[in-house]
Amino acid sequence: MKKTVLRWGVAFCCVFILKAGVLFAAGTVKEQPPLRRILSVQKRGVINLLTAPGEWGHVFGPEKKNHPKAWPVTYVPRALTYMFYRMGSGANDVFVLPFFVNATKDATPITRRFDMPDYYWEKD
Repeated sequence: MKKTVLRWGVAFCCVFILKAGVLFAAGTVKEQPPLRRILSVQKRGVINLLTAPGEWGHVFGPEKKNHPKAWPVTYVPRALTYMFYRMGSGANDVFVLPFFVNATKDATPITRRFDMPDYYWEKD
């Protein structure tokens, strides 16, 4: 029993000490002002909303290369899916994320969760 309590105590202290070190290291990074962070997120969202139909052209080349025989069947669903992901990410950036970006310090767009670039013209 004493060994278990001792192990948990040591583990807790190690985690506490490591977390304190990480917190001090994170304080040295220069952050953007809150309004600038919100405006950059909203700018990215507006651009993604306006350019979402560009996924039709962006998906064509890789789809034809990766699926030479099946691309006529797979092209439309993949292009629609990517377009809706981009539109959803843009709507999230414009309407939802500005309220939380300063509290969470996380301005990651939804497209990164699907291994897509921030804008459709960037390379994958």
